[in-house]
Amino acid sequence: MGEKGDSDEDEGITDRVRSGGERAASDFAQALIGSPGFGQALAAAAAARDRATEAQRAAMGALNVSSQDEADRLERRLRSLSDRLEETEDRLDRALDEIRQLRREADSGKGDSPEA
Repeated sequence: MGEKGDSDEDEGITDRVRSGGERAASDFAQALIGSPGFGQALAAAAAARDRATEAQRAAMGALNVSSQDEADRLERRLRSLSDRLEETEDRLDRALDEIRQLRREADSGKGDSPEA
């Protein structure tokens, strides 16, 4: 019986610690959100990220290396070209099948016609 009481006590402590941690995290988040300095730091970090991205793009352009956006755009264009090529191949196959069928019909029609 003593074991059940210990288990209940451990769960109670765990729940209190968890609850206290959640409260502390919530209080910390609220303090950060309400802090003007935190908002300024976020804005500065976003601006720095944008400047770094632009500098990276400029450096890669100077080295004649494509950016990820350019590579993605090229990949989309290649996929589109591949799809169009596949569609053209399918049309060509159908046209060749029709030509073969017409030849078979023409060849079979020659044997049926009376000779003069």
